[in-house]
Amino acid sequence: MAEKATTTKQKTVDNATVEKKYDLDKRVSVKNLANWRVTFARKGESNGDVIIEKDGRTILTRNEIQAQIDSGNPLFVGVDGHGSHATIYIEDAATRKWVGFEDENHKQLILTDDIVLKLFEMSDQEYKNNVPTYVKTRAEKYTFIEAIRRLNLNDYRKIVFAEKHTGFKV
Repeated sequence: MAEKATTTKQKTVDNATVEKKYDLDKRVSVKNLANWRVTFARKGESNGDVIIEKDGRTILTRNEIQAQIDSGNPLFVGVDGHGSHATIYIEDAATRKWVGFEDENHKQLILTDDIVLKLFEMSDQEYKNNVPTYVKTRAEKYTFIEAIRRLNLNDYRKIVFAEKHTGFKV
């Protein structure tokens, strides 16, 4: 029987080294946050392309996810290399922590309906200052406009600003 692929990461906690093993063959769900189909070539142990439909999900091994991140695939690593504003979201929290996108103090920065709602609760000036922080990529711009429609948000000045910032019409 073949041995499972595992990797270890060492972390110092209270002057003690803790070694944690991760099963690289474990399959985890990833979600396409864009409102269009995305595709990328596999980099891990198999060949071919991965296609994820609009708002769709697929299952990938941790090994494939790590290979995509190591190769700098912007769909996974986002605009900063640490998953911020990524188009593909790893739905498994343990894997997000393992690849360094999250820790106990910081969540991965992606645009969610909750963030859109919080933006619309802000004063006009706070909204204008914060929208560029949360809405950077083309996928996020389109998703932002779609969320405004879907959530039935109705603030004329904020919608006009959103349209100017994104280039899309509500």
